[in-house]
Amino acid sequence: MPIILIFFILFIIWVNVKTKRGATDNSKWDTSYWEKEREANFVRKKDISNLDYITISEDELPFSDTAGGEEKYRQDEVRRTLSCKILNLSGMSNADIKLAYGTANFPELSMYDQNYILLIRNLGLWGSYLHHNCEGQDTRAKIILERALSLGSDIKDTYVSLAEIYLAEHHPEKVQELIRQVEASDFDLKDSLLRALNELLPD
Repeated sequence: MPIILIFFILFIIWVNVKTKRGATDNSKWDTSYWEKEREANFVRKKDISNLDYITISEDELPFSDTAGGEEKYRQDEVRRTLSCKILNLSGMSNADIKLAYGTANFPELSMYDQNYILLIRNLGLWGSYLHHNCEGQDTRAKIILERALSLGSDIKDTYVSLAEIYLAEHHPEKVQELIRQVEASDFDLKDSLLRALNELLPD
C-alpha cells in the first residue's frame, strides 16, 4: 500500500476520533457542540513553542543494528517519528485544540498529534513482534512496550503482550498493576482491554 495512502487513512481516522470526542450528549448534532466549533474557528494563533512535546533519545530504546524484515521496518518507523515533533493531544477534540491554541495552529498541531499516534502504534507493533516471533527477545520487547505505555498508549495488543511477558517472568502482580492503570483511565476501549487482561490471569 503506498505510504501516501496510509497517511491519508490515518488522517481520516484521526479526524473522526477528534470529532467524536468533541460531541456532547452522544450526539454531534448537539447545539452546544456546534456553537463550540463555531467559536473555535475564530480563536487567534497562540504560542505553541513551550508545549509538552515528547522527546525520546534513541539510547532509551533497544535498537538492533542487525535487525531485518518486520523488526527493521518497525525500528525505522520509530526512528523516523522520533525525528519529528510529537505531541499527545488524544484527550482533546478538534474544537478543543483550536480554542486552546488558535485555528492557525491546528494543521501543525494535528500533524504532531498524528506523530504521537504513529509512535505508540509502531512501538507496540515492534515490541509485540519481538515477543511473539523472536525467541529470547522478551527483555527488549518489555523495554519497548513499557515505553509505549509510559507515553499513554491505549493499544490492546501492547498491554496484552506486556502482560504475557510479566506472567512468563512470574510477576502476576505487575499484570494487576496494568489492570489498575486501565481502570483509572478514560480509554475508549477500556472494557475490552480489561477483559483481555483479566483473562490472562491464572485462576
